[in-house]
Amino acid sequence: MILTELSELEQERVRSVINRLIAVNFLVKERERETYLTIRRHRAELERFFQFLGWDLVVDERHECVFLHAPDSRLRRGLNRDQSIWLLTLRLIYEEKRQSLSLSEFPMTTTHEIRGKYETFRIPWLNRTQLEKMVQLCTRYHLLEPLDSDIRSDECRFRLFHTWIYVVDTDELQTIRGKIERYEAGQEGGLLDEMDEETAVD
Repeated sequence: MILTELSELEQERVRSVINRLIAVNFLVKERERETYLTIRRHRAELERFFQFLGWDLVVDERHECVFLHAPDSRLRRGLNRDQSIWLLTLRLIYEEKRQSLSLSEFPMTTTHEIRGKYETFRIPWLNRTQLEKMVQLCTRYHLLEPLDSDIRSDECRFRLFHTWIYVVDTDELQTIRGKIERYEAGQEGGLLDEMDEETAVD
């Protein structure tokens, strides 16, 4: 990438994009339109830059989202058991919801539906502090957006972004239920260890 060929303003935009993607490796156009457009303008240069680092920049124009993937797991975030279960549960809900929607629509869910999925797997529901932390985690990584202020309310709505596609690969969805069930059955390892290998969150 030859930054010197860009204007000073554009150089700053590109630097900001690089730092943004390294810090939080998901991005959706819906929430960061200008950053997304900057990535599209300089896609080839950014892909070469990240390839030099051994990373893959995925610009998903179909779903209007961006994912920075490090094959060596350098960008992956260590997840505890509760976070792993939350992400797996939301990934299942996302996949179920998006089947009947057009690309221009984001799947929607509610606190009631999420809690219902926990009950299906006989997993204890989260207390207020835990739920707030889970929502904050997903908001930070552009996975969802709460549309109502009281997230504890059954009617609280969440918009699910298409970045969920890159949290757990579609091919792995068939095994997710088994992982949650193994956790519910009290088996050691399993869910948490496998999530550590598969989940792409920073």
